[in-house]
Amino acid sequence: MITDLISARSVIVCCGSGGVGKTTMAASIGLAAATLGRKVVVITVDPARRLGDALGLEHGLGADPARVVLPDDVSGELWAMMLDPATELERVIRTTAVRPGQADEALANSFTQSISTSLGGTQEYMATEAVYRLTSDGEFDLVVVDTPPSDRAMAVVEAPDVLVKFLDHQVFKLLMGTGGRAARLLSAATQPLLRAVGRVIGSNVLNDVVEFLRAFTGMETSFRQRAITVQKMWRSDSTAFVLVATPTTESLNEISRFNDDLLSAGISSTALIANGATKGVAIDTEMSDHLPEPATEWLRWQSELAESERVVLSARSTDLPKVTMVGRLHEDVHDVDGLLQLADELVSTSSRKKLQ
Repeated sequence: MITDLISARSVIVCCGSGGVGKTTMAASIGLAAATLGRKVVVITVDPARRLGDALGLEHGLGADPARVVLPDDVSGELWAMMLDPATELERVIRTTAVRPGQADEALANSFTQSISTSLGGTQEYMATEAVYRLTSDGEFDLVVVDTPPSDRAMAVVEAPDVLVKFLDHQVFKLLMGTGGRAARLLSAATQPLLRAVGRVIGSNVLNDVVEFLRAFTGMETSFRQRAITVQKMWRSDSTAFVLVATPTTESLNEISRFNDDLLSAGISSTALIANGATKGVAIDTEMSDHLPEPATEWLRWQSELAESERVVLSARSTDLPKVTMVGRLHEDVHDVDGLLQLADELVSTSSRKKLQ
């Protein structure tokens, strides 16, 4: 299953709760695709900065794709970047400006500066803008998206829908169409609230919003078109949503709730990676005769734990997608060599049938 995805899809979105190894799996998927000769970029939207650690990059990641040094026998390329909402917003404004000086006007506005760093939802929407840019320029064969933990990942998925609804809303059209009159209409009723918000984000909100919208005029069409493109991309056969969980009831319950949210949004997840699975070893009589009793007991315990994990996964086989099990490592991954081990395991185990 994973082999099929990394060889054929153009976007893979990795989703999971915090602490399940989602970022490491995203990097491993990207590296596995590179071993097949594809040019891959992994973008992390998770502010925890774990992608740079997993890749062993001493100085971390920036807002532009940086090439990761791979062994000579890897025929493809792996690039990585970390979303910077302020940088991405500036890119978007500069590329969508429709008249000379418009981008500078919009970027100089204090409301623009506030939303790039303070406004909830900006990071999620800028993530979709970055994915749009990476997929539309044709430079990469595969874009792997490392989302925030699952309690925030749906905000990334839904960001294009939210933007389209906002741009189509009558209040937005009123503000865009009437300028100063809109400010006068809104002023008396909303100034106390706006002043309070202004103290929080450090701007005279009403005037800045109106000035921002004036500077924004003409760019909204491009914003809307790109948002619609990403809406369709999320639901396209060229995109795969890969769920990452540990083989425990709690983790599977959480990822199942996220999967239900995806289904409600009209998106079907494609695969489930059970990360950190126990590798059980069958113990025969000959083996037990040659091992110390503590070692035999430990192997029996590992086998029992592996079986209990399989039972837990089997119980969820009807409401979650096909499972690829990845064994627990002895230590965290902090370099390409460690990722290569995971990438090899992903590819070698992904052909296993769905647990029954």
